[in-house]
Amino acid sequence: MSLTVRTNQLPEADAKGRAKLALAQIRKAGSFDVVVVGGGTGGAPAAIVAGQEGLSTAVVEPQSFLGGIGTGGGIHSYYHGLQTGVQVEIDARTQAWTEKIGGKASGFHPEAKKLALQEMADEAGVRCFYRSFFAGAVMDGDALRGIVAEGEDGLFWLEAKVVIDATGDADVAAAAGAPFLFGREGDHAPQPYSLAPGHVKNDSVSFRNFDAGYVDPTNALDQSRAQVLGRSHLYRQAFDETNRMIYVSPILGLRESRFIDAEYVLTLADQQAQRAFPDVVLRAKAHYDNHALDYENESADARRWVAGFSSWQTQMCHDVPYRAQVPKKVENLLVACRAVGMTHDAHQLFRMQRDIQALGESASVAAAVSLKNRTSVRKVDIKQVQQRLVERNALPASVLKGEGLGTMLEQDAELAAAATKDLFKHFGSRQEAAALCELAARGPKAHAGLLDVLKNGGENEKLMAAMALAVQGRADGAAVLVQVFKSRRNDPAERNRSLPRFLAAFFMLDELGLREHGGVALALELLADEPLNLHRSVAAVRALARHATRDEALDPIRAALKRQGDCKLVLQHSQGAQGTPITDDRRFELDLAAAQALAQFGQPAEAAALAEPHAQDPRALVRAYARKVLAQVKELEPALAK
Repeated sequence: MSLTVRTNQLPEADAKGRAKLALAQIRKAGSFDVVVVGGGTGGAPAAIVAGQEGLSTAVVEPQSFLGGIGTGGGIHSYYHGLQTGVQVEIDARTQAWTEKIGGKASGFHPEAKKLALQEMADEAGVRCFYRSFFAGAVMDGDALRGIVAEGEDGLFWLEAKVVIDATGDADVAAAAGAPFLFGREGDHAPQPYSLAPGHVKNDSVSFRNFDAGYVDPTNALDQSRAQVLGRSHLYRQAFDETNRMIYVSPILGLRESRFIDAEYVLTLADQQAQRAFPDVVLRAKAHYDNHALDYENESADARRWVAGFSSWQTQMCHDVPYRAQVPKKVENLLVACRAVGMTHDAHQLFRMQRDIQALGESASVAAAVSLKNRTSVRKVDIKQVQQRLVERNALPASVLKGEGLGTMLEQDAELAAAATKDLFKHFGSRQEAAALCELAARGPKAHAGLLDVLKNGGENEKLMAAMALAVQGRADGAAVLVQVFKSRRNDPAERNRSLPRFLAAFFMLDELGLREHGGVALALELLADEPLNLHRSVAAVRALARHATRDEALDPIRAALKRQGDCKLVLQHSQGAQGTPITDDRRFELDLAAAQALAQFGQPAEAAALAEPHAQDPRALVRAYARKVLAQVKELEPALAK
């Protein structure tokens, strides 16, 4: 067996190449059945369950405590998700410690949960390596044999039969060579991060959750910048004797980073269908909790769900298949954190603390079954894993039928039974989203009724019919959508995060094909709006790049680049106050979208000149986006020269 050490590629802006570590020169600190890297939301229960299942277990954690964002990140409450399995005992122990140490808390007491998790880890025989940072993957070909970490006394390595990556960022998987995805379409940004301060409100330990900005979680220097920016927002907060701040979170609230390319990658379509999987190991439950407020720059799927269906608040519940925890190309590795196999669009639902904790339990049970049977975690007997999860009360016994579980949410029987014509009465109400989803789900069976409404219905009914047809790829209502845009109908649906009707119509036309339906002129009109709206302008530029000709698009894009406007972004404040004003200038989004379009339309020099200044931006995500644009420009140059 020839072991080598692989480390993560450092950002090109800061260093080149990979660090070279010689395993023979690194102190071996132990051999274990399971090594859990990261003792946070998923890692703490993973380590505890592995120990409870009789496995020799170690956990490597940069902080000096277990629990991650819930115990040290200020977010000490559960928002959706499902309580299952080991979480019942964790919550009971947390409550017992809360009563012992005294005081009240919003959600759960973070210090009490720290004590509860440590108590359970000790009882399970888990060895905790605190103040230790993951540094590299110990590899034997494609097989992971352990990990290298660095503590106060230098580098050490731990041998493992199975490694569970609970870093949140898929650090182990990435170092081991597993493929991964990162960020949304367009600017490739993950969700915003938070930096929640703890405070005492009415004699109760509470917190104030607000989004502080964007950060690249895989870049240490950018995380340092994000810490400073996050703390700067606290100057704008109001504190008094009834509402006193008691700490600033030492941990950034990182919602999103890498996603592994797993044996199965969950999608938003899976969640909308509330899909069942035969290899289900847990269920996730939430709504489309995307913290972006610039939905113009999200994917077509996200825009359709939020702007078209007005379904940001719609509750969804779906199976999570075991395969989503198994990365491609690397053996002996499972992922038990927010980096499991899913798309950026799917992540908005599946990232709740309870569901991530359940990932930890499923990973450790799978590790125990695989080691008992002497099989790989990739080929583990999933029925035995499910049986053990049932015994641990982590899954209902019905899972043993082998058909998956699917949703636990009750369907709206009234809507499902309603005649097509009766669904239109919900336009403008809080039931509009559900009614529109029902119309779309009926597919061809509803087409005759929808076409009749297009011909004979009122203004609102025609719009709803046009949208229902458009999401099925039918352009029968395109003329209605064009008219809604031209009238600049600005009333949103009565649902949180809904966009103005005219924007929803524009996005549907974009999917149907702007050129075919006269929509290129609408994109030009949107780009010329006064005052300049950053996000709508970016959406218009990208639409022109998809649908317009060079002669149609070049001059309007150049004109937009000369205009000034408010390019600041207001982000979400999760406790109902005003959004967080971000002082960072977001003008780069328009510049880089325009650079991509200019290159496509045969202007590489102009595109490069626009992108190059942003390649030196102090923000890592902006640098990465700019360098990707410059690489695209370079790839296009030979073809444009012909």
